Amino acid sequence: MSDRPDPTSSTQTPVSNKTMNSARGTQDDGTRGSERYGDAVPIVRSFLESVLGLLGVDVDVDIDIEEDGLHCDLNCSAEDGGLLIGRHGATLDALQYLTLRVLQAEGTDRMRITLDVAGYRTRREKTLRQLAQNVANKVLDTGEAYHFEPMSAMERRVVHMAIVDIEGLSTESEGEGRKRHVVVFPEPGKRKQRA
Repeated sequence: MSDRPDPTSSTQTPVSNKTMNSARGTQDDGTRGSERYGDAVPIVRSFLESVLGLLGVDVDVDIDIEEDGLHCDLNCSAEDGGLLIGRHGATLDALQYLTLRVLQAEGTDRMRITLDVAGYRTRREKTLRQLAQNVANKVLDTGEAYHFEPMSAMERRVVHMAIVDIEGLSTESEGEGRKRHVVVFPEPGKRKQRA
């Protein structure tokens, strides 16, 4: 007997027509991503619909195949969206991690999975880039290292990428597990001169 849910089960969440089209990997440019990651779509859909159905969340799962993996928009009510995002995106990160683990267990190609609710990831990334820029200016002004609060791997990557091209600064991640965070360091002799 399969561990996968019965597609006719009443616990399944509804899926939009748009979802079905994008999930089939129909991309305008016909990139390899659709060929490489198309097999993962039904696995991801089944897992997300099962888990979210068990949580009682009414959601449309919209899966887009991208060059490096899958982007899944979980379209739901604002109340359910808050539940799925969690504090600082922790619930969304956990669901994303579990989805990736399910794909690995199924033996699919290595890929990036991004889950999003109501554009949360985009807003959070913009906020993190702005915060990184402010911290960069502070470190350049003071010459003192800055330790960010602990963040997920995805958020740490955004901070690293926002600072990587700023002359006079370097970044690294420190700590273990839930305490892992980004530290921004001034490079020796690169402190800004105050007017």
